[in-house]
Amino acid sequence: MSLRSLRILTAIAGKGTFAAAADQLGLTQSAVSLQVKKLEDELGVQLFERGGRSPRLNMNGRYVVDRASEILLIYDEIKGRLSPADGVQGLLTLGAVPTVITGSLPPALQRLRSRYRDMHVKLVSGLSTELVRKVEEGDLDAALTTEPPYAVPPQYEWIPYDEEPFFVVAPLGAGIKDVRLLFERFPFVRFDKMAWAGAMVDRELMLHGIRPREVMEFDSLEAALALVEAGLGIAVVPLGKSRLDHVGSNFTLTPFGTPQLTRRVGMYQKRQHPRLALTCKVLDELSQAKLK
Repeated sequence: MSLRSLRILTAIAGKGTFAAAADQLGLTQSAVSLQVKKLEDELGVQLFERGGRSPRLNMNGRYVVDRASEILLIYDEIKGRLSPADGVQGLLTLGAVPTVITGSLPPALQRLRSRYRDMHVKLVSGLSTELVRKVEEGDLDAALTTEPPYAVPPQYEWIPYDEEPFFVVAPLGAGIKDVRLLFERFPFVRFDKMAWAGAMVDRELMLHGIRPREVMEFDSLEAALALVEAGLGIAVVPLGKSRLDHVGSNFTLTPFGTPQLTRRVGMYQKRQHPRLALTCKVLDELSQAKLK
């Protein structure tokens, strides 16, 4: 029973199909099918029900996947502890929400790359919900997300490193600093309803009995600012320290919420994985940058 076959099996369980698992692992679908057949022959049992349109894990398969996940976790922990040069080398596939990618992350990565020349990073942008799912499916080593609104599974961790307060962003010279009056005068350009930040803003609006006139949705800070600048309405966005001064010089900013609503930003990852040394360096750098 090889580690390769166990990784393939857990990938199929995570992605749902042989084809999707093959794409994730950089293999052909026939290679994935061959490894599964070898594993079934070795164990002497079938792991999939093959009667439908696509194979589904049966009871034996689900049991093997559970145990395989434990074996791979132990192996990855051993490999991580014994990796040379503190493991600060190789390719890190890192997800991040847009406000992080356009804020504190680029200078932090620049400082790390100046110290660790063998460290390479592939960045993936997305909403927190999407990035967390990609970490759990093995498509990302870690992700910089907002705080999950639920209990994190025990094999994962979410470590906070910063906070971002929310502001109502209005056109420069709007002349209004009262939140309720801003919503009465201007249409509302709102966060994507599927985003965790959007749900936070909605709860706060309901709490204060504010019923905005929604005209458009956005999924990034840049989109929000462009829409407000174009005169389409006001937006409620989180602003970290690295962006606050710049945005404040081009727009009217009013703290949102009583007390002011804030969201925490942190790193979501497995508790043990092969790139743990790399993700810890990124997290340390971001945490130190916040203190400067």
